[in-house]
This record gives sequence, C-alpha cells and structure tokens, in this order.
Amino acid sequence: MAAASASKALADFPTNQKKDLPIALKTEDVKGKTYIVTGATGGIGYEAVKHLVRLEAAKVIIGVRNAESGKAAKTTIETETGRKDIIEVWPLDLASYDSVKAFAKKIESVDRIDALVLNAGASIPSWQIKEGSEGHVTVNFISNFLLVFAALPQLQAAAKKHDIKPRLVIVGSMGGFFVEESTKKFPKTGILDDLNDKAKWQSDFANRYVLTKLLEHQAMRELVPLVPVSEHGVIVNIVDPGLCKTGLTKELSIATRLKAWLAKALLGRTPEMGSRTLIHGIAAGEESHGKYLTSCEIQEDHIPDWMNNEAGIAIQKQVWKELIEKLEKIQPGVTAAVVQN
Repeated sequence: MAAASASKALADFPTNQKKDLPIALKTEDVKGKTYIVTGATGGIGYEAVKHLVRLEAAKVIIGVRNAESGKAAKTTIETETGRKDIIEVWPLDLASYDSVKAFAKKIESVDRIDALVLNAGASIPSWQIKEGSEGHVTVNFISNFLLVFAALPQLQAAAKKHDIKPRLVIVGSMGGFFVEESTKKFPKTGILDDLNDKAKWQSDFANRYVLTKLLEHQAMRELVPLVPVSEHGVIVNIVDPGLCKTGLTKELSIATRLKAWLAKALLGRTPEMGSRTLIHGIAAGEESHGKYLTSCEIQEDHIPDWMNNEAGIAIQKQVWKELIEKLEKIQPGVTAAVVQN
C-alpha cells in the first residue's frame, strides 16, 4: 500500500511540473493588506513578494539572512513594480534561535497580518551543528516551528481585531514522502537528539534536507487539530512548490548539483511559476486547513500510506512531543501560548 500511495505523487509529478499554474490572487484580494515572507531575496520567495507588491499590498515584510541582499531585492522589486516604500527588510537567521525570537518580537508590532509565509530554509553541504542540533534540523524544522508558535498569537489577534482569516503557509516538499527507509532508523524516543549522531546518520546525509521537510509536515499535522479555524481564526497549510530552478542546491557537491541541474533542465519550473504555489497557499480557504497543497491544488492523496499507518502516526506524535519540549526549553511558554499541552 505504501508504495502504491507514494507512487501517486511520483506518477503525477511530471504532469504537474508542466502545468501552467494560475495566479490565485487578484488585486482586490491583496490591496491594502500586509504580508510577511521569509527567505525572499531570491527564488520563489522573491517572486512571491513581487506578485504581492504588484497586486497592491499595503506592506510586505521580508525576513532575510543577508541585509544587503534584502535591500537589493527591495530596490529591484519596487523599481520593477513602480511601487515604493512597500517592502520592509527584517533580519532573520534561522540558524540562530535569538534571531528567530527577535524577528517574532518585531511581528508583535504589526497590527494586521494577512499571511505569514515560511519559505526560508537551507540545503547544507556538510555536517554542521547549529544551536546544538544538526544544521538542517535547526534551520528547516526547529527554527521554523519556533517562529510558527511565536507568531501565531499575533495572527490570532489580527483575526479577531480585523475580522479576517490570516494564512500561515509552511513551505514543504514532496521529497519528505520518500524517506520511509530513513525513518526506520529512528529510535522509539529521542528522535531529534538521535538525528545529531553523525556516526549513525552521515551515510544518510543526502536525505537530510527532505527528512527535515517530513518533520515539518508531521508537526503541521499535529498542530492543526489543536488550532481549529473556528476558534483561532488562522488557516494553516503546507505547500510544495515542486522542482524549481532556484539556488537551493548551490552549496552542495558538484555531483549533486549536476543531478539537480539535469532534473531542473528537464522538468524544473521557473522561480516565478513556482512562486504561484505560495500565492495559492495564501489564497486557499478553510478547506486547505491542515492540508498538503501542490500545483495549486489540495493533493492529500499524494501523502503515502506509511505516514498514515500506525507506525507512521506513532513517529509523528513522538516528533511532535519532542519538538514541544525543545521549543519550551528555547523559549519557555511559547507553545503554551498557542495550545494547551
């Protein structure tokens, strides 16, 4: 069963990649609204910001690791769209929990947030420890969910104050659906700590990026039932932008970059086309809450059976439990402010 379900995502992949995706938002949907997009100095994040500015957003805040790159992106987008003083550039380094906390603190000053798009992430070339965990785990998983929990109260407050339904869009990857063999190496408990064992995991390092995307997906699935839209007012979904011609793999080995280049040459989307999936995530309604979106559609049938069977759910719940414990150590009270554990 697992193979059949996983192959659904793979079978649909070439056709999906060739689709001319719609731009799901119009000017009347965006005009006067405020958006936050992380990882927006290039690639799909940059193109998504350009769409939002062009569609007359009142403000677009971009979270960037490199301030100069952020300023350059702001200048270029505002020049090309002819709309000045729309973009604000805020520092955000997901390899630093203090940076994530500072970014979240600044979000508290924003009266209205219509969407927060968590696009920032990293594909790291070698084994590195960041904030006590392997770099991919820190950047792609723990830091992004630290930001999820730290920002959700502000999104919920905006929902009540302005009678809106803000979107929280997490950028994922279907690659996470193909790491079942890696999850078989997980211990029953202490999964996140075990992933820091270089001797055990170095041989599987090529899968680490997509493995952390699986962790994101699992955590989102645990979070969503605890924050129903009817009570919390925020729509949460996870978006797979597909294979895009971006610089995500630019720091990896020559062999890996060559494989990625060939795949992108055959089936890769332009960054602009890929960005339309993020726009769809922002546009999607309550029916998308807790759902996996790809190619501007809800595609829950792409989720493999091994993620939904008893063993898969047990891993998901354990990952969630450990994530909550870790986040509470990083910032006491951050999860309790959103959900009662």
